[in-house]
Amino acid sequence: MSNYWIGDSIGRVLGPLTLQSLRALISSGRLKAVTRASRDGENWEPIAQFTEVKDLLSAAAAVPPVSAREQSERLRQQLRQMQPLNAWQLFGVKPDAPIEELRGAFFRAARRFSPEHLGADMPPELRQANADIFELLARRMREAEGQRPGAANVVRAAPGAQVPFRAAAAQQAPAYTYSAEEFVGLQTRNERLQVEVRVSARNTGIFTDHRIINLQSGGLFLPTHRPLRLGTRVDLVLSFEQPARQVKLRSSVIWEYTLDDGKQPRGYGLGLADLRAEERAFLDEYLRANRAAAPPSSS
Repeated sequence: MSNYWIGDSIGRVLGPLTLQSLRALISSGRLKAVTRASRDGENWEPIAQFTEVKDLLSAAAAVPPVSAREQSERLRQQLRQMQPLNAWQLFGVKPDAPIEELRGAFFRAARRFSPEHLGADMPPELRQANADIFELLARRMREAEGQRPGAANVVRAAPGAQVPFRAAAAQQAPAYTYSAEEFVGLQTRNERLQVEVRVSARNTGIFTDHRIINLQSGGLFLPTHRPLRLGTRVDLVLSFEQPARQVKLRSSVIWEYTLDDGKQPRGYGLGLADLRAEERAFLDEYLRANRAAAPPSSS
């Protein structure tokens, strides 16, 4: 699936975005004054060179603007259609699919309605309609979590106790609360630096162990006492051992945890939305080959 970076007339940049995400942003009126675009975030061309994006903008310009009240009514109608559906129906996942696949589908579907993605100037009634849809999606996911095998027999740690991520997974504790505050939202800024991660069998848990930032939700988590700030853009280099390989991609900090409360390690999460299909297949195979023999991750 192609990604796009979009630039506007005052120098702001948004991306990476799929064409579907662009369509939703343009149709909602949240994306205006677009002047240039890129497929890699580095090489930019006038918007006229991107026919598919230009057509979306032209179609939106030809349609009279929809009032906030009309938009909120449309969302309310969409909400009414969603209410009878369970999580699998809402997110287009087969009933026998693994819970991890359902989680990934939730994150993709809910991102559009997440409070983190709504403009500060959005009218209250439209903001509330988005929030109500987000809450329905989150509630259906919590219900699905409760239905999975072993969910009723959760072993809970004492307050403030540190539980290794792999041990927590073994207890089958719910991985998410799916609240708006916990939602993973991709943000971008102008600054960018390079982050190189040497990946071996000992630290493969950076892709899988964190309850929110993991490969399934589109990221990796790096524990550190000096996390990068949310939204910092980075050039990420993953240097793998056995087999030796480097994967390079543009990324940004999608999660920042600085509290020293013993509930989870301090650190930050980097988005992996730009992984190509072949790179994702390599990473999946690398994890299958190395996770079984890997020692518990350090928290």
